[in-house]
Amino acid sequence: MSAPVEPAVSVSVTEVRNALRCPRIFALGRMGARAVAFPIGSSCLGSAFHRIVERFAAGVDAPPPGIATLGEGAPLDAIVAGLRACLLDLLAAELEGDAALRTMPGEVDDLAEALRQLATHLAARLRRFEGTPASALARLVRAGDRAIEAEAEPGVLVRGRHDALYADPDGALDVIEYKLTDEENDAVDRAQVALYSHMMRVATGARARPVVLRFMPMLRETTISHAEADVLVERTVRPVLRRMAAWSADPRSAPATERADLCAACPMVVPCSATYPERVGPRDDPPSGAARPRPGPEGETTVGPPRVVEPAAGDEEGKAEGERLRDLILAELRAQGIHAACPRPPLVGPTLVEIEVTRSRGPIAQLDRAAADVCHRLDAQGVEVELEKRRAKRVFVTRRATPRRVTLDPLLDEMRAYLAERPGRFVLGQRPSGEILVGDLGDASTPHLLVGGRAGSGKSCLLRAIVASLMHYHPPSAIRFVLVDPKRVTFHARSFQAAVSAHLDGPIRYEMEETLPVLERLVEAMEERYRLFEDARVSDILEYNEGCDPARRLERRVVVIDEFQDLTSDKATRQAFVDVVKRLGAKARAAGVHLVVATQRPDRETVPPILKTNLGGKIALKVTSAVNSRIILDEPGAEKLLGRGDLLADLGAGLVRAQAPLV
Repeated sequence: MSAPVEPAVSVSVTEVRNALRCPRIFALGRMGARAVAFPIGSSCLGSAFHRIVERFAAGVDAPPPGIATLGEGAPLDAIVAGLRACLLDLLAAELEGDAALRTMPGEVDDLAEALRQLATHLAARLRRFEGTPASALARLVRAGDRAIEAEAEPGVLVRGRHDALYADPDGALDVIEYKLTDEENDAVDRAQVALYSHMMRVATGARARPVVLRFMPMLRETTISHAEADVLVERTVRPVLRRMAAWSADPRSAPATERADLCAACPMVVPCSATYPERVGPRDDPPSGAARPRPGPEGETTVGPPRVVEPAAGDEEGKAEGERLRDLILAELRAQGIHAACPRPPLVGPTLVEIEVTRSRGPIAQLDRAAADVCHRLDAQGVEVELEKRRAKRVFVTRRATPRRVTLDPLLDEMRAYLAERPGRFVLGQRPSGEILVGDLGDASTPHLLVGGRAGSGKSCLLRAIVASLMHYHPPSAIRFVLVDPKRVTFHARSFQAAVSAHLDGPIRYEMEETLPVLERLVEAMEERYRLFEDARVSDILEYNEGCDPARRLERRVVVIDEFQDLTSDKATRQAFVDVVKRLGAKARAAGVHLVVATQRPDRETVPPILKTNLGGKIALKVTSAVNSRIILDEPGAEKLLGRGDLLADLGAGLVRAQAPLV
């Protein structure tokens, strides 16, 4: 009897996923003897979720007290509560063992909600079984994370680990894949779980129905019929397995991806260009919106005063609301014997209405004493109003009932001349007066920015707007970015990655371990630039670029770090990070190297005084307390912001309020 023939090639399921998205990602991984971790669609909390559900699956034979005490026929709500308690206890244990997770409260909330959704799903399946919920749980969850391998295609051995194996009361099996990502990779996810079903059938003879449980964090279940799974395997999976065998033997034969959205975020774009030098549009072409200067009026070369973007013609509703509030406030003041007037019409901004009030006669202190009662009376009518003292002025401020959407494009159009004059200038938002709030990294007072705001405050939207406005009128030769996104959500959108890809100095970084070396290289670049300035007898990047050949001009380098607290909370990196920021903060402006760092934990541990001192521009979105506001701005107020992009900023000319635009 002849010995069995060894498969010609062995691949992992991760490599199959890569090959389905981009054959060259698989081939480059083979050339480097490692599977590439492709960032598109990944979740920063996926590993934590999988660890928790694996520990849960390992303990179903000895169910937790919340389930063990329930009898047969227990109500669904009780089963859900028992399962949720178990999963959330496991989450608490995970948080105790992982300090990094505790720095991401918003993401942990999403993780907790995903676990609650899983508990509800499991409880509904348990109700189909006879007997107690505890006995049914052991029959439902047949296995957790488990290795499997099979010759899924003649000559191709596939290795992988499926997430779980569930069973119905009649013994029918479901092979489960948990996903904590959006549906951008739905086709690949369906192919993956169909492959696992096929591998189980080849390896064990068992037929399992493929199921994807996607938590975003709300559960979306995708069940694939056996017939559909067979079609996926025959038409999608097995053909690519056959081609993977050929690409393994000759990696240079792998074709380019057909997905134009992948190249912008690909971690292998540099080795790809070196290995496959022929032109590939999505990889090599600059994005259509990366740097698209639009000509202004003939002869327009100077920058005038701040532009005002008038409210849309349909904002008559806001004007009417402002007039109604003005009349209410004046009426309440008159009822208290205060003779007051409004020196100008109500100021109706995107999210706020400001009504300035002056006394016709008598001391201003009487108006101040009456203001608290006016605010209280209006609050009883459902209108939240605050009085702000702006030196001699008294201004009642309230949020609009229906905020007006602020988008970036009109602001860029209005500030074209200012932004295009030199790189480093950016749009921050629109003030209640209608003026556009702008900043300049080339300004000595704001060469670097500190951004703070709790989850849901609009911090990610603001960072995208800053990056988009910095690059909009300038080519990659004038400004380049290093983007660091540990949460994988701030710069995750395909459209954004495609727009900024030409301006990126390497792929988007997701691991904080990659960030310190980048900052250290920027310190070296800064020192090298100062040597160039010394030889050229100039003082800064502007003067150097004006006096040298256009081909030798230096680009501005901007590092944008979202959630930098990982670098200050970890003792292994804290001092090194603070030292680098101190050096760049003290010297980098003239060299054209800038930092934009953001955190949702603006406390003293995350933002030590030495770090804040070296980050001149301060931007605060809504924070949880006045203490957090003082950490960023040196004064309270940010805790009273409205969220969703409402911000206070100090860009060297005092504190101003604005609404961040949507990109």
